Amino acid sequence: MLADVVKPEPKPMHARARAFLLDNFLVCGFCLALLFGLSVPAAGKALAKVSVSGWSVIQTVCVVIIFVISGATLKTEEITQALKAGRGALGYGWVAILGLTPLLGFILVRVPYKPIEFRYGLALFCCVPTTLTSGVTLVRNAKGNVALALMLTVSTNLIGVFTVPFYFNAVVASGPREMASAVNGAANDMSTQAVKLLVKLLFTILLPIVLGKVAREMIPAVAAFANARKAELTLTNNSCLIIVVWMSISKSAKELIDTNVGTIFAVLFAAVLVHVVFLAINYAATHALGLSGPERVACVMMSSQKTLPVAMTIISYLPEDVFGSGGLIAIPCIVCHITQLFMDAPLATRLAKRSDALPAAAANADDRSEV
Repeated sequence: MLADVVKPEPKPMHARARAFLLDNFLVCGFCLALLFGLSVPAAGKALAKVSVSGWSVIQTVCVVIIFVISGATLKTEEITQALKAGRGALGYGWVAILGLTPLLGFILVRVPYKPIEFRYGLALFCCVPTTLTSGVTLVRNAKGNVALALMLTVSTNLIGVFTVPFYFNAVVASGPREMASAVNGAANDMSTQAVKLLVKLLFTILLPIVLGKVAREMIPAVAAFANARKAELTLTNNSCLIIVVWMSISKSAKELIDTNVGTIFAVLFAAVLVHVVFLAINYAATHALGLSGPERVACVMMSSQKTLPVAMTIISYLPEDVFGSGGLIAIPCIVCHITQLFMDAPLATRLAKRSDALPAAAANADDRSEV
């Protein structure tokens, strides 16, 4: 007599809703930031105006929290493992993330988008390093080399503090005459702007990461807390990023409302196209270099993604009298970030299934050879 098959009871509605919100916390947060930033911009504007010596207090606190947590959750053994996994893959990732993919910014800065801030946003997104958390998560889902992904994340974001300000300024200076002249005609020239931005990034990105990592290594309680509360720390990071985005949108609510809907769809099209180009370039390059397996998966995915927190940090420090509305510059960055998440999630699932199929195919091949 066959035993009765007991079907698992479906989860309650509130449990399913909670799981959905946790899985899509960042996307839902961006939607709320956009809704409240456009409908009730006064609160965001008020918070953004709180500043000390030219530093936005709330903005700076949120950014510092993001990168202190990033440092505190970084494990030394993961870095060591990544270095052993393949130096060739790591070297290509550095070149692709910090040198190759930013070249597309020189093209996007010339696309005739209006307002002109959208050009700045698209170009800036190409110049920033790879993602801080989502890329590693997607590489893990795709069964790629997670240690290599982590190493690419940490190293490119640290190096990018020094390279991105100068790369972005070079991209802007190469743009149409009216764009370059507006920037070069500012009170401070491009090189001075880059140095000022570099100093701010050192204090808000590099120093907090180092402090977080040192605290993890020197204080056992910090490491234990970071390991036990990783999910909560990730939600805290995402919440801080959402606050930064909300304040930027609130400051530019009027300009955003006045923007043509067709222009927004044009930005969305550009975001999809940019990510497809990144994936195609990195897929072809890793094939040409002979990379394969989990290392290739990590290289392609990490080299094709860009980080929103660093982009938002840079936007917050760009002088509005030179570059215009920070909220408008942020819109293409947000669209590009969400686009790459939606595009790479199914890609990771497909790569994972392909990875699972390889051992089975190899086993079948061995069985046939023995017959």
